[in-house]
Amino acid sequence: GWRCIDAFAGTGALGLEAASRGATEVWVVEQDAALAGQIQQLQQQLQAKAVRVQRGDAVSALRQAAEGGWHLVFLDPPFEAEALFVPALQAAAQAIAIDGYVYLEAPQAWDAAALAAVGLKLHRSLKAGMVHAHLLRRVDAPALD
Repeated sequence: GWRCIDAFAGTGALGLEAASRGATEVWVVEQDAALAGQIQQLQQQLQAKAVRVQRGDAVSALRQAAEGGWHLVFLDPPFEAEALFVPALQAAAQAIAIDGYVYLEAPQAWDAAALAAVGLKLHRSLKAGMVHAHLLRRVDAPALD
């Protein structure tokens, strides 16, 4: 029943997986026209009615998202585009609900100070090969039991 945004969607795998696991709304944003078209075709083939595909800038889309209206934001920006990480994290922090999550894949681990500067805190993390995966929450999120 969650509302999810798959920003920098690439193949759309994260968003389509969320839909297959029962998300009621998945907004998939990809700037590359060919990739966005492929995701749209998959969405139609899978009859994933909860999925909406948008071609465009992920950071702009996140900034336009309903503030606090999303349960989960997937962020997997191109690793070479370092300048995208901070604005994407800031926008995602505004988009998620107080009890929501941001899933971030990055080429390096993000520390507590850097995350706090964008309004987020680390919930969990792991390293798989060259990828650092982070599950983040808003700094004002209630503590989990």
